[in-house]
Amino acid sequence: MGYALAFGFGALLVVGLPIGIALALSSMIGLEFFSNVPLEIAAQRMVAGIRNFPLLAIPLYVIAGALMNASGITQRLIDFAYVLVGSIRGGLGHVTVVTTAIFGGISGSQVADTSSVGRIMIPQMVQRGYSPRYAVSLMATAGAMFVTIPPSINLIVYGVLAQASIADLFFYGLIIGLAFVASLLIVGYIVAVVKKQPAERRATAKEITTALGRAVWALILPVVIIGGIRIGAFTPTEGGAVAVLLAVIIGFFVHKELTLKKLFRSMTESSVLVGVIMLVIAAAQIYSWALVSGQIPQAISTWMLNLTDNPLLILLLINILILVIGTVMEGNAALIVFVPLLLPVATAVGIDPVHLGLIMVVNLGIGLLTPPVGLCLLVSCKIGKISVSQAIPAMLPWFGLCLAFLFGVTYLPVIFGWF
Repeated sequence: MGYALAFGFGALLVVGLPIGIALALSSMIGLEFFSNVPLEIAAQRMVAGIRNFPLLAIPLYVIAGALMNASGITQRLIDFAYVLVGSIRGGLGHVTVVTTAIFGGISGSQVADTSSVGRIMIPQMVQRGYSPRYAVSLMATAGAMFVTIPPSINLIVYGVLAQASIADLFFYGLIIGLAFVASLLIVGYIVAVVKKQPAERRATAKEITTALGRAVWALILPVVIIGGIRIGAFTPTEGGAVAVLLAVIIGFFVHKELTLKKLFRSMTESSVLVGVIMLVIAAAQIYSWALVSGQIPQAISTWMLNLTDNPLLILLLINILILVIGTVMEGNAALIVFVPLLLPVATAVGIDPVHLGLIMVVNLGIGLLTPPVGLCLLVSCKIGKISVSQAIPAMLPWFGLCLAFLFGVTYLPVIFGWF
């Protein structure tokens, strides 16, 4: 049945079916013709797959991000980042990185971050003399690679699947995200010096104070959510509800930019995004269950462990596999399909489930930059009004940085015994 599931899914993607439909249909074909399992099980698995309390965090964080965006938070964060790092050479690039990192701690969605920040920053960078290719490539990289900054939807999905601590995933994911912020700022500065990119005017003390005052509530929100989860005040799912409540209070009573019309629009947009995500999760649950029913994970685990039981080589194989998968498959769907396959292998050689989750999510972040899926790259190219083929040459240095960073996330914890 494994071949039927794999080739069936691939064929349905080739003919242009959405990922959620392709997963569900290929699963039902496999169950109908290559097993004795009644198809009624498929519907039951779809419902059971999304009746999971931690998954409630996904719509909550998506709604919170939409409400904060409707409250003018994006421009406030950009203004704050401008006075913070704008005076450094290549200032607008640094502003893009810092703003996207902070915004990533609110929305939980990489595509939302790229779209919200990119609409403002890419045109500004082009107007200030940055090449469209550079502006697009930097925005796409920042939008995609802050995938581990909480509240990351991918980390929530992985934590549910692997029964790993979402609080630990958020904590270490934040550390990884901040390390990548530093890496992007350093490389961006080097590029700015080489290309003689401009620095922006140094902000006055009054401008810094004003920008901080305008952005303080936006900066407090991720601190409250991540801090509350870390100290055990509430679970990650309850943290999503707290984020929505704070977003409403800030939008209506602090910033006073959130109106009932904007609230309705935000809820509508969030419903569409959440519907797409949950459809993929529900359909992928059938696919994952069909794989397990066909004992595919056991077969793959046996094959890989017969090949090698060295954890360093196992990690290399996992990275290669997920890098390839990430180019053609949406992140949440890839997690739901491959976590049941790879988790038994990883735990068998002593790899911590939290570490595995971070590795997989960083891999899938790179997938957001890689055609043919490459959603963050596609969104950035659309905003910058250039084609993907034009952006690829400018993406190559950032690809190199991402791969080097993935190497560090994969092997440094093993070398230093962090997990």
